[in-house]
Amino acid sequence: MAKGGGASRPRFRLLPTVLLTAAILALPTAVYGWGRSSSSFAIHKVVVTGTDLVPERRVLRLLRRDYIGHNLFTVTTKDVRTSLSPFCYISEARVDRDFPATLRVSVAEHRPAVYALAGDRWYVIADDGHVICEEKAPDAAAGGLAPSVTASEQSPGTTAETTATAGTDPASGLPATMGKMARLRAILQAGPPGGTLRLPRLAVDGPVAEGTTLAAAGARAALPVVAGLPRSLRERLAVIELTPEGQLTLRFTGGPVVVWGAGERTLAKVLALRAVLDRYETASRTCVFVDVSIPDRVLARPILK
Repeated sequence: MAKGGGASRPRFRLLPTVLLTAAILALPTAVYGWGRSSSSFAIHKVVVTGTDLVPERRVLRLLRRDYIGHNLFTVTTKDVRTSLSPFCYISEARVDRDFPATLRVSVAEHRPAVYALAGDRWYVIADDGHVICEEKAPDAAAGGLAPSVTASEQSPGTTAETTATAGTDPASGLPATMGKMARLRAILQAGPPGGTLRLPRLAVDGPVAEGTTLAAAGARAALPVVAGLPRSLRERLAVIELTPEGQLTLRFTGGPVVVWGAGERTLAKVLALRAVLDRYETASRTCVFVDVSIPDRVLARPILK
């Protein structure tokens, strides 16, 4: 009997520990259940951080409309992401509950890299290839959209063909007899009517849809090139021309025209381009053309003596 009674004592000593553990686990559930039904946690204030491209006041107005007066326990990250879905530039949203009555929302935005012209529509493309949104022309824009010209009709070596006595295309405002490449280049130089961002422009083949990943391989290959340029050059990059073979030519505002070649060895090409431009600046000359497609054998014009 003594032996059996001794064996039962550890079980009784273990019981308080089990009960305490159960109470600790049950307490958050009980608090959560009480909090969801308590008016003490009604949302009175919304705070938003991380906005840049999207006006903070618009985000705040929408979130206040959707959540002021709601219980702080019941608002989820999924709810907030759904509320913010009209803002195409917002890529992510996180919720932080600042008890007792403040809903804090931190957002992350897509990073626009280029404008892409697909047919007669302009799109904003993020640096990871995500199609952020369509850049629509303002209602006051005259005529209509630019004529459809595909990237496969480009050739970096083609020159503009204009006629002084040519008629004007009412859709684009360009001479009606202008060659396709020249028309495309003029459209890309002008950019989207009423465009709100300062981004380089390129043309892509195939369909483009908001919220998807850009399918055109050549255009995707251009994105790391844009990202790899130093800021001083990236801000001056106006047009990226693509060939069906994936060769790139970069046109900068004020020059030069840079034959980039394939979208590879970006760092070596950037260093070669900067070295050439620095040399021309030292010589007080303006560089109009650089070929860095083979960064170990750079060609530039005009030739420096």
